[in-house]
Amino acid sequence: MALAPVAGGTQAVATVYWNQQSKEVYIQAKGLQAPAAGKQYQLWAQVDGKMVDAGLISWNADGLPVKTGTTPRAEAFAISLENEGGSPTPTLTAVVALGKV
Repeated sequence: MALAPVAGGTQAVATVYWNQQSKEVYIQAKGLQAPAAGKQYQLWAQVDGKMVDAGLISWNADGLPVKTGTTPRAEAFAISLENEGGSPTPTLTAVVALGKV
């Protein structure tokens, strides 16, 4: 599933690979700029209308798929730039890419 850049954001484009049987989520991000010191990208899954943590994205300048975590269900996925270590809720002004399942 493709995630598109959010209006006014970067040119971030990503593909989420979600195995609905194992619940594993992988992401292949392209166009994400290296995060500033103290920042980290985080993947979110929209479940029943609420955004839940789907894992932190390990920075990969080669654009190779990386496993972020698991999620049992998802209506959409989003990427935000959070403080290093992640956040319990997404910073909406920091969302850089979004896509519906």
